[in-house]
Amino acid sequence: MIVNHARHRSKRRPLLKPLGGAALALAMLIAPSIAQADSGVDVSNYQGCVAQQRARTAKDNGVAFAFVKVSEGLGFTDGVADCSLTGFAQVGVRRAVYHFARPEYGNSADQEADWFLSQTKGYVGQGILPVLDWEPGGGQKSNVAWAKRWLDRVAAAWGTKPLIYMSASTIGMADWSSVANADYGLWVAGYPRGYAGERLRDPGDVPYSVAPWGFAAAWQYSSSGNVPGIGSAVDVNWFYGTAATWAKYANAPIDTVTHPATSTPPAHVAPVQTTTTPTGDANALATAVIQGLYGNQPQRQKLLGSRYAEVMAIVNQRLSGGASTASSGSYVVRSGDYLSKVWPQTWPAIAALNGLRPPYTIYAGQTLRTTGAATSTGRRSLVIGRGDSLWAHFGANSYTIARANGIANANRVLAGTRIYY
Repeated sequence: MIVNHARHRSKRRPLLKPLGGAALALAMLIAPSIAQADSGVDVSNYQGCVAQQRARTAKDNGVAFAFVKVSEGLGFTDGVADCSLTGFAQVGVRRAVYHFARPEYGNSADQEADWFLSQTKGYVGQGILPVLDWEPGGGQKSNVAWAKRWLDRVAAAWGTKPLIYMSASTIGMADWSSVANADYGLWVAGYPRGYAGERLRDPGDVPYSVAPWGFAAAWQYSSSGNVPGIGSAVDVNWFYGTAATWAKYANAPIDTVTHPATSTPPAHVAPVQTTTTPTGDANALATAVIQGLYGNQPQRQKLLGSRYAEVMAIVNQRLSGGASTASSGSYVVRSGDYLSKVWPQTWPAIAALNGLRPPYTIYAGQTLRTTGAATSTGRRSLVIGRGDSLWAHFGANSYTIARANGIANANRVLAGTRIYY
């Protein structure tokens, strides 16, 4: 799930130590003779629908739970979420649904919480955990107030306290005590073995500080897991508890966890109605539109409000091959810049051109080369990598981009293909 790009979806045996608050004091209820942890995955449209047969293979190879992406920002719903959730339910895999936050697009916490709620109504009360995926760009990682507002709003509607997912480094960027003290459990991410091939296994204790949380509910220890039935580059996780622990977190009867409903109602409902105009940077909003996060008409115009004409002018320029002043020659970094802000889709090419490596640090006054990162016509482009997809870059607009590049099937693009947009 983590995408470390200057912007993309945490064995702590001490589950038996006292937890702050009633919601998580559940650990004392678990018999010490029961195994205290197990393995699971995080999936989204990158893996495609994990239907029953794939889910069965995954379970037979150690998958006990699955975090499934459902929504992102405003207007975006993962197209395979319902299919995967049903597949996992059919074989008895525990489930969680997550929302990828996009405060950098100017969306309010209430707007995004309401969008998530509108897309998950059918899953409330089924032993499913709601989760906030917190890895925003635009300097928003320390916006604790936004995250807590989302968590509070969803908790009130679900009757269940969501988990919050973030990297170990993000924890240290701000004071998260208000979230930890409110009993919102932590799903922490950190990859001590880097991006080498991994597998489902017991990774041991989380090797990072998770304060102000006393412990992590779960740890995502790699994004490179080889999981039969799902794929070879899968986010793999360790949950510090059992099905009974999961049921306590979900505030649901244990039977809903151990025997999930197999006739899950679709998550998709009518789009959330809003009249609040986004206040983010126009270029960032244009990127969100291209990624499909503001849906199609008439929803897109309603969500963008008075910013519609301004943002769509940028979108149309990009999709028609209009040149960008920051994509030719050179560019002088300004205060507040980061790679994906200046080059929302082509930042990896810019990073490679300038010899930048993770964590892709740039500084004000630095001159970055851009010649060679775009074609001679000035059109933006990117190269599809191994395990990559058009959807990962363009979301709901993948089919438009595919047609513009003469590609018949937007879901089948070979690694190494250069895409112009």
